[in-house]
Amino acid sequence: MQAAPPAPVVTQEIRVTDAQGHARILLSARDGTPTIQLLRGDDTPGATISLDGAGRPAIRLANPAANSPTASLEIDDKGAHVKFDRPGGASSYVFLNNAGGSGIVLIDAAGQRKAGIVLAPDGTMSVQGIAPTP
Repeated sequence: MQAAPPAPVVTQEIRVTDAQGHARILLSARDGTPTIQLLRGDDTPGATISLDGAGRPAIRLANPAANSPTASLEIDDKGAHVKFDRPGGASSYVFLNNAGGSGIVLIDAAGQRKAGIVLAPDGTMSVQGIAPTP
């Protein structure tokens, strides 16, 4: 005779700790959206996987060095993108929008879009940018 499977655990949050008692993994639905966080020894997230209120997924990778780039892979209401951000405003991203257009965008440290290559759904390509100042 087979034993019955264990009853499910029902809760809003689970914290998995290491041998020293530090939280290292957080599984949560406390705010109504599911989230998995991999935590560093100081309880700061190193990686987060989540769904927003509309069910769109995101993966965010934090950099342990405070002034270094982070990365994210997200689905939003416009489409899908991979984005790299650096504190202070510089960023870049690759995207594929819901209409089938795709591209690469480069943003400077002041938060200004400086260059982009966009491929429209019909195959038309455009290159956008500001010429460097001497």
